[in-house]
Amino acid sequence: MYLRDELPEVGDFVIATVDNVSAHKVELNLDEYKKLKAVLHTKEMHRKQVRTLRVFFKIGRKIVGKVIRSNASGIDLSIRKVGAGQEKTKEQEWKNEKIADEIISFTAKQAKVDYDKTFEKIGKPLLKKYELIYPFFAETVSDTTLLNELKLDKKLKETLLSIIKNRIKIPTANLKFKVIMDSKAPNGLEEIKKVIGSAEKFAEKEGGDLTVKYISAPEYRFEFKHSDRKNASKIVEDLFNYLSKQLNKVTGKLEFTEIK
Repeated sequence: MYLRDELPEVGDFVIATVDNVSAHKVELNLDEYKKLKAVLHTKEMHRKQVRTLRVFFKIGRKIVGKVIRSNASGIDLSIRKVGAGQEKTKEQEWKNEKIADEIISFTAKQAKVDYDKTFEKIGKPLLKKYELIYPFFAETVSDTTLLNELKLDKKLKETLLSIIKNRIKIPTANLKFKVIMDSKAPNGLEEIKKVIGSAEKFAEKEGGDLTVKYISAPEYRFEFKHSDRKNASKIVEDLFNYLSKQLNKVTGKLEFTEIK
């Protein structure tokens, strides 16, 4: 795992490993930094942790701490000021950065380039600009042009992209609907076909993929896939509003029910 050269900033959340326990404090190694130690005083622990100090803080145990002091004379942490959500987020960030480091390591091995030189070209510029590596790699899965920012030679770039795509699988929203579409226009079937075509274009414009399957008049099955799980439902809502307006123009109607 790559290690940072600088000091953490006050307010940062860090991963630390218990190295020594005494009556009023715990000494820890900062896992993300080069040869840096920190101290966690009992006043920055929860009462239960203080009562079971040597049981809870076993040597080698990893914790998430919040930096409350950071300078050349020392680093102090608080575990009392770390919420459950913040702890979970930091642990996931740590796991993701380990994956990012493995990607760089595999890239170096496959391209037959020294790891340190590869990290200098890929990892360091990303850390300097974004502070993390994994989020950038995750974004390149859907937008490969982002790698142009690193100015890598063709072989290294292609190797890195291949390993990123094999290692990082972005969860995809997959929404299914039973859809009723009808039109009283003389050429109602043709109008519905046009509406379906415009629906597919709408989905593509929004970065999704829409598959429409005819069941039996007037029933259809819609399956919508999108890489943005958070906003996929909103996109589908906009899609059906758009389709409803299109059908209204040809005296048609639309009804839909999500299939769980």
